[in-house]
Amino acid sequence: MVDYLTSFVNTDLAVFPDTQAVNVSAPGAGDGTEFVAIMVNDVWGRAQALMDRAGLTPDGVTEAPGTAQFLSALSRAYAIGPGIGVTYWKAGTPAANGDRVLLLQGQVILMSSYPLLAAAVYVGDPNNATAPAFYKTSDAGGTTRDTAGTYMVLPDARGLSLKNIGDATISGRTKTGPASLGEVQEDQMQAFQAGIQSGGNTYWGRERINNFQMTGGVIAGDSGPRFDTAGQGNATMITAQDDGTNGTPRTGLNTRDSVLGTNFGITY
Repeated sequence: MVDYLTSFVNTDLAVFPDTQAVNVSAPGAGDGTEFVAIMVNDVWGRAQALMDRAGLTPDGVTEAPGTAQFLSALSRAYAIGPGIGVTYWKAGTPAANGDRVLLLQGQVILMSSYPLLAAAVYVGDPNNATAPAFYKTSDAGGTTRDTAGTYMVLPDARGLSLKNIGDATISGRTKTGPASLGEVQEDQMQAFQAGIQSGGNTYWGRERINNFQMTGGVIAGDSGPRFDTAGQGNATMITAQDDGTNGTPRTGLNTRDSVLGTNFGITY
């Protein structure tokens, strides 16, 4: 940007970033900061650079609340507009702090209070009947789905970890809520089932066992349960589950998340 301190005759003597304009000492004195093309071009240049970065061209409408292209350019260029997910670490609630953020806690919002957010995240009429969140309802309790409704249901992210799946699906459906039985990818410590008793020892059918070292069909260092590697009886084993995206887990790979508590929110 232009160095106003060196570009104008009449300014205060503070260096940037504290350089300021000064008023005339009296009407017509001519000792106030000059209003010249260099200052106008500097201001215009900033606006045009931001518009260019956002891929926008002037729409011919005077900047005003509700029609400010400059604000739209900021939102697009730096992904700070309504509908952007945030990790909220600040003490207190967004409302108390004055932040334009809603924590994702499954609440039902009145769309007229958050019009930009509602427009940005609405799932669309064809999906309104089945979408797990961001759908419209006709009541404040969020119980009656209605494409003409005035309320919207937000997702509840409490206790969940976010997973980047894009447009992919896991176990036949896009993951948007708590995992059900069989949907969490297992690690190599697999489960056994349908054991049978024979001669006081517990025998198991075995497809594969990755985390046990065995000696002569007995767990090393243990005289207890024995494993029949030939599949004695009708015992079976539950194998690791394919998550539909990444395949079955590999030996030594930890498939469980560590946890660090925080709040997930969305900008409006």
